[in-house]
Amino acid sequence: MTPVAMLQQCAPQIAPVTLAAIVQQESGGDPLAVHDNTGGKSYRPASVAEAARIARELIARGHSVDIGLAQINSRNLPRLGLGVDQVLDPCANLRAAQTVLMEGWMRSGDLRATLSAYNTGQLHSPVGMAYGEKVFGKAGVFVPAIPGGKLAQWASSDPANIGALPPVRPVITWTPQASPLAPQGGGLAVKW
Repeated sequence: MTPVAMLQQCAPQIAPVTLAAIVQQESGGDPLAVHDNTGGKSYRPASVAEAARIARELIARGHSVDIGLAQINSRNLPRLGLGVDQVLDPCANLRAAQTVLMEGWMRSGDLRATLSAYNTGQLHSPVGMAYGEKVFGKAGVFVPAIPGGKLAQWASSDPANIGALPPVRPVITWTPQASPLAPQGGGLAVKW
């Protein structure tokens, strides 16, 4: 199954570009990725068994752990009805991401706030909003224009002239003591 087909099959309520950008931001597409939020360390296990072992050990120590493709947080597992082994299944992981995203969407109706809630549990936290901007960046979407906004004068001028000084017209004068030049008929003549 292609990644797009998996996104559409496992999380049909989330736009594929949105979920793909989240997966890219969260795990880089690694279904076995484990991140220890408490210790600040990422793991790239070679097998499902190793990923499950690492996640279980960290959770047993009371750590907050993100698991799998969409990095589902361990503290969400009980309410999602999932265990560590289940959330390491890519399709189950994407379904869980869909559930968390839909909860945020129902609370806010705003994609940036939804992404903030997905990352932090809070709709408008500064950390969550920064996360949302990173996800938008992964999707190739950057800060949009202000609707109806007007450009500042400097922004609407010719780009070739931004920061340029006005043309300079040099003034040439004659200094008899230091120059071999002498005024002659509206111009300068050389005298040695």
